[in-house]
Amino acid sequence: MLTEALAATVGLGWIAEECPAIAVTAPDARSALLLSVNHSGDSDSTGAVCGNLAGALYGAAALPADWLAVVEGRELIVRMADALLERAELA
Repeated sequence: MLTEALAATVGLGWIAEECPAIAVTAPDARSALLLSVNHSGDSDSTGAVCGNLAGALYGAAALPADWLAVVEGRELIVRMADALLERAELA
C-alpha cells in the first residue's frame, strides 16, 4: 500500500504530475501497479496511467502471469503494440 511517507513525496495521483512519480518510484511493475491502486485517492485513474507507464518502462514480461492471463482483449493489445513498435522503428 502507499505509505504516508511515499504519498507525501509523490502524491496520490490527483494531478497528472503525480502519476509518473508513482510509476517510477516503485522498484518494479507489480509494485508500481499495487501502489497506484491501493490508496484513497483517484486510484482508478492513477492505476490506468501508472499501468501504461510501467508497461512501457518494464514491459509485459515484468507483470505476473496470472495478471496477464485475465487481461481482456490481450491478443489485440499485443498486436497493436507490435504494430506501433514497427512503425516507430521505421520512422
